[in-house]
Amino acid sequence: MIDVDAQIEAVRSAKYLYLGSISEPEDNCLRLVILEATSDLLLNQATEPLEVLGLLAGPLSEAKPILHGPGCRIFEIVWESYIGYAVQNESFHIPEPKESEGEGRLFVRYTKSVYLDYLAKVTFASADFPGPFVHWGIYCLNHTIEVASMAAPKITVSVHR
Repeated sequence: MIDVDAQIEAVRSAKYLYLGSISEPEDNCLRLVILEATSDLLLNQATEPLEVLGLLAGPLSEAKPILHGPGCRIFEIVWESYIGYAVQNESFHIPEPKESEGEGRLFVRYTKSVYLDYLAKVTFASADFPGPFVHWGIYCLNHTIEVASMAAPKITVSVHR
């Protein structure tokens, strides 16, 4: 039997994430492919410092690209049903306030959040119908994804070869 908590912790253990793809394989079923990324890949272009605007000294002189590549994990995350989801350009995302209640860093399970407050105003979903639900926040480089669901997602982990 798959340990859902262990799969969630696997996603949470990633240093960086990219959104690979998002789809609805069936009505009201959400599938995300999330790519682990690192700045530690031993690629030719990553072994030499980046030249940024011609600067060779200072804090940017040791910058390395953050990439998904061989050895990085691929997380397929599927919610078989959901109440709502939203995808935002990460550049415009406003972090949850301190009053929000959640656990995790890049893959957060919230029991109190701005997104849950929003859904309370624009849907009739409640703890009575369809039942208790939570907000999952996935914070990727370039995208943020918010998902509200009654059940934890199913997660499959593979490795980029």
